[in-house]
Amino acid sequence: MKRRILSVGSALGIAGIVGLVGATPAAAVASTPEAACGSGYSVLESHTVGYDKSTGKPAARVSLLYNASNGNNCVVTMHINGYVGYGAVTEAGILVEGGSWKRDKKEYQYYAGPVYVSAANKCVKYTGGIEYYDNGIFWDSYTSGFGHCG
Repeated sequence: MKRRILSVGSALGIAGIVGLVGATPAAAVASTPEAACGSGYSVLESHTVGYDKSTGKPAARVSLLYNASNGNNCVVTMHINGYVGYGAVTEAGILVEGGSWKRDKKEYQYYAGPVYVSAANKCVKYTGGIEYYDNGIFWDSYTSGFGHCG
């Protein structure tokens, strides 16, 4: 019986070591709008939304980006200041003139999006928002007018 226990213990130890060797690090979280949208994207404009009571600063930033090599637009709403890593309903969305909204809205800790569209020869409108807490639960968002036509 003693040998069997040692054998089981040895097997568990080896399995644990193999599990550690096979483990992969957690995926890195994008820290900029460019990193969230991917290679080749540049910020066209951005606006802050929400309020971080702990710092007295905005809770998120919604950014519209463009990739000149593929002609796509991207929108991402990133948590900033004290809201980085804090779970809150967050939204990123974009509308191509004549089309319908593409949105990503749910609880996130770091950012909503990226939301991509191709808008060749058309204008886009984008939006972003965040749920924030300041003696109650509030929603703050920004929605642009149509612009960045191309």
